[in-house]
Amino acid sequence: MGVENPRERKWMPLLIALLAGILIGMLLTPSRPSTSAEAFPEKMKEVIQLVEEEYVDDIDGDTLSNTLINAMLLSLDPHSHYLSVDELRKEQESIQGNFDGIGVVLHYLGDTVYVSEVMAHGPSARSGLRPGDLIWCVNGDTVSGVGLSNEETVSRIRGPHGTKVTLTVERRGEKKPLRFTIVRGRVVTPSVVYVGMMPRHTGYINLSRFGETTGEEIHNALLQLKQQGMQRLVLDLRNNGGGLLEAAIDVADELLEAGDMIVYTEGAHQRRHTIRSTRGGLFEQGELVVLIDEYSASASEIVAGAVQDNDRGTIYGRRSFGKGLVQRQYDLSDGSALWLTTARYYTPSGRCIQRPYSHGSDDYYIRFLERLATVPTTADSSYLTQPLDDSTQYFTKQKRVVYGGGGICPDKMLPYRVDGDMAAFNRLVNSGQPSRKAFEYLIEHAGDLQHDYPTEALFIERFRFPDLDKRLPEAQQLSATQHQRLETLMKAYVAQSLFGQYAFYRIYNTIDDDLIRIEH
Repeated sequence: MGVENPRERKWMPLLIALLAGILIGMLLTPSRPSTSAEAFPEKMKEVIQLVEEEYVDDIDGDTLSNTLINAMLLSLDPHSHYLSVDELRKEQESIQGNFDGIGVVLHYLGDTVYVSEVMAHGPSARSGLRPGDLIWCVNGDTVSGVGLSNEETVSRIRGPHGTKVTLTVERRGEKKPLRFTIVRGRVVTPSVVYVGMMPRHTGYINLSRFGETTGEEIHNALLQLKQQGMQRLVLDLRNNGGGLLEAAIDVADELLEAGDMIVYTEGAHQRRHTIRSTRGGLFEQGELVVLIDEYSASASEIVAGAVQDNDRGTIYGRRSFGKGLVQRQYDLSDGSALWLTTARYYTPSGRCIQRPYSHGSDDYYIRFLERLATVPTTADSSYLTQPLDDSTQYFTKQKRVVYGGGGICPDKMLPYRVDGDMAAFNRLVNSGQPSRKAFEYLIEHAGDLQHDYPTEALFIERFRFPDLDKRLPEAQQLSATQHQRLETLMKAYVAQSLFGQYAFYRIYNTIDDDLIRIEH
């Protein structure tokens, strides 16, 4: 059973909307045969054939069929959707936490393809490929400077397990192109992107999604932190759009005492199913903080809601996305799949935190964007600053009042900082220039950096990003505090290319406003 990430939807032309209305009847009719159900396939074939033969522009029949299916599902709720064979494969790779490839992260400067990171345990790790290499050809086919999309380049590099791929690369300082032949293999993409210790005996786990391996990853992370003396835990679910319901249950089970309710699900065709925690969770006692934001959704909200309703810990941050619908995957005959909403989930207090969608999916996402524009920005703000979609009061174990409808409201708000100093920093970072300039520096000095800083620890201790004002003149407009913050961020960018995402977070966490406020 899957809990799908929130995703953007496109506006549908009037013709597609009208045809979708025909499809709705088929989906909602009883399963027994009916005249309309029997006539439906021929009717749709007739409509598609007319569009293919008579429409003003060329139309691909398969594309039109897929669009019609998505239009139908979109009219039901914002999260039921159809996945083509390729889309399903990508979703499964994300959920499974692995794929077949060579183990590199790509970086694009225009339509030029570079190696940004060589994964430590991936197939490329011993090949000699290094960050900053420009990938010119894949198996003799040019991929840089020819206008290929990111997906087209990736599809050429990936391939079946055990097969070979040859990359022709240009490297700064080398007179001739270099060739690397790499055997494709299994590349693991963990859902725990960082685990480490903070001050005050505080363990920190950054969880990016809920996949098949998340339960095991969280268990191992807790073991590691307890061995390092953890007495307090920060579970960071910011920007975590969800994933598998089962994974959310596994995570909550590590934190709650035996017998505590985690969640229950119920739908028109599904009787209520209640899930409770079991014995043996690794962090059932001890101070717990769960960090959420506007992009924490679905499975993230299940965990945050279970912690909040059981009074197990404190929820910090900003109100979450508000997705309380559960999708189930139904495989179709051609290898594609349907993710259909089959139930709602409810937190232990009885809250369904799903935002309203009765005015359609476009309105659903537009209202989310409008809510982002009114996120509290003062320290004394509460979640009541933003109108609640449901003002019904629910009660936690200790009889505290909580609300549903529209996301999980944090116990302690962490408002955005909007002072001019921070705003200038944010504008510069959001422009993409700092990450671009950091990568350009990496391209120029990759060989020297790997020679001078053979270990992550040495890099973190000694590296200082050089000539920042020269490379990024806009930095001169920042205050001394924000200038230093920018230097640290660009150092983190370089560290990620050289040593991976753990190195990035070890550096970036020192300037993360939310974490700094939690520490104090």
